Parts: sequence; structure tokens; C-alpha cells
Amino acid sequence: MGADAETDSDAETTRLTEYTELHGCSCKVGQGDLDSLLADAGLTGESDPLLFGIGEDAAARKLTDDIALVSTVDFFTPIVDDPYDFGRVAACNAASDAFATGAVENVDCLVVLGLPRELTDNAAPILAGMADALDTMDGVIAGGHTIMSPWPFAGGAISATARPEALLTSQGASPGDQLYLTKPIGTQPAMGATRVTDEQFVETVTDATDRPLDTIASEAIEWMTTPNRDAVSACREHATAATDITGFGLAGQSRVVAARSNVGIELTHLPVIAGTPDLSTLFGYGLTDGESAETSGGLFVSVPPTATDAVESAFDDAGVFYRAVGHATAGRGVTIDDPTLEEVRR
Repeated sequence: MGADAETDSDAETTRLTEYTELHGCSCKVGQGDLDSLLADAGLTGESDPLLFGIGEDAAARKLTDDIALVSTVDFFTPIVDDPYDFGRVAACNAASDAFATGAVENVDCLVVLGLPRELTDNAAPILAGMADALDTMDGVIAGGHTIMSPWPFAGGAISATARPEALLTSQGASPGDQLYLTKPIGTQPAMGATRVTDEQFVETVTDATDRPLDTIASEAIEWMTTPNRDAVSACREHATAATDITGFGLAGQSRVVAARSNVGIELTHLPVIAGTPDLSTLFGYGLTDGESAETSGGLFVSVPPTATDAVESAFDDAGVFYRAVGHATAGRGVTIDDPTLEEVRR
């Protein structure tokens, strides 16, 4: 066998996404199933030692009058084949749950990593990607745990601190609040297109959009490896509620905010990664209905009308992407009725 053939064979055997049936945050347990699981386990009530916990993106414990400790854990299967990029995405996604609560200081990560035996050579670049991503968030890897697993996965347990009064939950939105999103959606169809290997279907996927598939994918990776630290630092002084957009999709995470804040949510504007709506239609991901699973998505924050100018100025000063996507109402549930689609290019 020639050297080229060996290289091709090696490339095939190290495609991380081929080792799992579900990819990125789409491997999460469904929203309804998770609610049932927590109810069956009796884990739906509040815990006195915590400021908040189950049902929020992270848990918070008040240590002193000036410091609250926020902790969370998040890991998932590969959404990209490159192990270094997988590590970067995994670290950004895990830290995002802490950032969604407003905690951005003293970020530590205990790595959670699992790989099939034949992919153990990928451990080092995955960890390097995680370390480099955390470095951009002023965070560090503090340890972790690695196992053999038939499905590869990576992520970590994140801890961070904030002043107790700076913390955010999904419970504070009020009717009239403006809703902002700090990244476009569309990571599921963007990356789903890269996993198509059937030659006949490759042509169908390529023809489905007028943008090169590798351009769409590279932009999705850029968004997924953009931490939400600057975004929450810019808005947490004025925001009334926050979450990050992950496996439940924009509609699913909006339903969490609506239910926990006891408000209605109307989404009228959807920023999407350019080229992904057509791919979503082809794959049936439900992007334009807000149902497509997102991986390492943006923050979804509510802001009172009196503070929107200040928040938008803060986003601009921080160089953070943002779009006003709707508002909270006195109703119930989530409405997405013929929203304006904005195709975003980096």
C-alpha cells in the first residue's frame, strides 16, 4: 500500500463524528424527557444552601457577601472532526453555562473526556484545544477525568465566581423586556452538511445552498469557538434574565425563560448563519422555527426598555455581535410567527 493510501486510510479512521450517531448538543436528553426525569427523581424543588440550582444553566452558592461560586458541567459528542477544534468548541460550550449566569471570574475547568481505544491519539490535541480556548477566557484546566468510551465525548465541570448581586437566572424577564441574541443560529445544519459522504447526496447538499459548504462550516466553527464571556460582561448590569442557546434550540431555551419568568415570548427576528436555512430545509432540522439544536450558541437575554440603549452601546464597545430578536409579553409560551430571517456572514 502506498503512502497516499495509508494517509487516506488514517484520515478515514480518525473522523471523530463517525464514531457517534448524535453530534454536539443534539446528543442532549430532550427537554420533555429531562423534565420527566427530574420529576421522577424528586429533583424539582429549590435547595436552601443554593442561590439557585436545578433548572438553571448552573448552580450558585453564596460563599461570602462579596463572592458567589457558580458551578456547572457540560460535555458532548463531536460536532467537528478536527480534534483541536473539538476541544475548543467543548470548552466554550461548557463555560457558556457559567457565563449565562453572569459569572466570569476565576474560571476553572475539570476536563471530562472519553475516547474509543483507537482514538486515544486524539486526546492531546483535544486537551490542547480546550486549554487554548480557556486561556482566551482567563480560565485554566485544573484537572479532570478520562475514560475509554465507545462514543467520544469532551467537556468539563466549570467553576467561576461573581458578586452575588451580579448573577443572572432565567427567571427575571418581565412583559415589555427586549430580547437579544448574541450569536446567529444554524450550527446544526452547517455541520450536518460536512458529515455527508454519499457521493450522490453530496451533490444534492452542495446544490441546496449558493454558499460553499466549507465556508458555512468554518463560520459555524468560528461562532462555536467564540466565548460568551464578553457578551455577558457587557449586559449583566442591565439584563433581567439570561440563558445560552444549546441543544434545546432557540425555541426550547425561550420556553425555559417563558416558563420560569411566567411571561410570553414573541420571537420576530432570527439571525442565521448564511446558507443554513436551505440546508436545514433539506435535512429537516427546523431552523426557521427555532427548533434546530445549537452547539455553543449565543446568550439569550432580556433587557428592560429603559436599558436597551445602554446594553447595545456596551455590546458595541465590546465588539459583541447582537440582534434584537423579540420581546417578552404578558402572555404565556413562545410564539414564532413568520419571523424576519437575517443571513449573517462573518
